[in-house]
Amino acid sequence: MTEQPGLAAPCGIHCGICLFYKSLSDEKLRDIVSQRMNVPLEKATCQGCRAVDGNCPLIGEQCATFVCAQEKGVDFCCDCSEFPCSKLLPCSDRAESIAQNIKVYSLTLRKFKGEKAWNQMIGQIYSLYYRGQMKIGRGPVPRT
Repeated sequence: MTEQPGLAAPCGIHCGICLFYKSLSDEKLRDIVSQRMNVPLEKATCQGCRAVDGNCPLIGEQCATFVCAQEKGVDFCCDCSEFPCSKLLPCSDRAESIAQNIKVYSLTLRKFKGEKAWNQMIGQIYSLYYRGQMKIGRGPVPRT
């Protein structure tokens, strides 16, 4: 098994970038998250997937991907013999607001480049995903 850093979810999401995690230390953001995600104010925070045993406040239950990784004895989905599976399948539904489509890229980056490079690069990856512009043949680039 690989090292289990607290803010790296088994699925490849970086919990430290999640608005629920950021709401822990930002009351104004917590109010916004509560209103936009239609969750009670006291449930508009999260300490990270591993810290809450996969009980994601966004879905209101234990994450099936988290449970699957535990059952298979892997720290990250990319360590599983069935990677990539349908739980990581991208979908355009809500792609502008949730990072589901980043998961396989994130896990592959982590597996082949390592934890340190992943930690250094994941912020830029999220930035390109949410604020970049797709250039065919080049991938996402910063908007000009």
